Amino acid sequence: MKQYLHKQLFTVHRITGLIVGIMLLFASITGSLLVFSDEIDEALHQETYHIAPGTQRKPLFELLQQAGRSLRGGTPYLFFSRLPQTPEEPAIIRAEYGPDHKVYLFLNPYTGEVVHQHTNTGYFSGFLIYLHFSLLSGKTGAKVMLTVAMLLFISLLTGIWVYRKSVVKVLTFRLKPEWGSRTRRWRNLHRIVGVWALLFNLLIAFTGFMMQLKVLDNRKTTGPFPNVGAPISVDYESLLNKASAQIPGFEPMGIRPPKKAGDPIRILGHAHEAAIWGRYSSAVHFDVNGQIKKTVNFSQAPWGDKFNAAMAPLHYGNYGGIPVKILYVLLGLTPGILSVSGFLIWYRRKYIIKKHQL
Repeated sequence: MKQYLHKQLFTVHRITGLIVGIMLLFASITGSLLVFSDEIDEALHQETYHIAPGTQRKPLFELLQQAGRSLRGGTPYLFFSRLPQTPEEPAIIRAEYGPDHKVYLFLNPYTGEVVHQHTNTGYFSGFLIYLHFSLLSGKTGAKVMLTVAMLLFISLLTGIWVYRKSVVKVLTFRLKPEWGSRTRRWRNLHRIVGVWALLFNLLIAFTGFMMQLKVLDNRKTTGPFPNVGAPISVDYESLLNKASAQIPGFEPMGIRPPKKAGDPIRILGHAHEAAIWGRYSSAVHFDVNGQIKKTVNFSQAPWGDKFNAAMAPLHYGNYGGIPVKILYVLLGLTPGILSVSGFLIWYRRKYIIKKHQL
């Protein structure tokens, strides 16, 4: 019975690995690049991310108006995706036309000038994120990548059983790569990499699956968003002050105006919570008259909310500085290594060994 179970699980492990092999190699490379996407974007567009400081910033409502006037075609939903955090930073406004069509505008907060704008796929990390999660194919590509995440998870779980006897040997360095051996080099490499990267790859498979569900949820409507009209006139500076007074240590990062009648104005940010919860986890909601409707102090949030908030930081590795990012890049390449070594193991057993037995 035990031998039969081992054989069946090995078959599942091999089939799932072969099915998603090329996709794992693709996701491994693009995912590792995404770890340093912010740093790469800033290096490629230094002049966009660094503004000469002025003396007086324009009112935030005027910046929204200026962003709206600079756009052509329809009336998108406009919001501040990032408020300036230093005197040299631009204000970044996002214009949403639909789930797969967004425009980012970088404004000089002192003059209101739009210094740069690009679509959601018109810059390095935006293109790479859309490629990584949706294969540049919207909802269809997102479904494919959701399947890949599920099959990776199944492959890893079955691999735990198949290679369970190798775990101690790998962790105690008794199993060597043996590059000179044609019969053992790829098999040993597969086991060594699989064991050392097991927990990381389980984490990436699970968080990737959860994030793909959100990607698909955001694409329930494939057409354009309904026009929301021009931004309503609001004294956002006053709301920022109220929000900062509402949550001790609150640092505003973004503003979401109402999308439709009855929606609140949301001031998003953080109160220096652990970076693993993200930088937009705390919030204060206002009505259009500036009255507080709701306060979300994320340090007091339920663990279920914290669990959901941690998915993206855990997947991208942007919660622990450069050392964690380097570790993520190295471990992020392991699914690709496992897919290549697994294919070579299968190919050798299927064709080379079989050929010599004939």
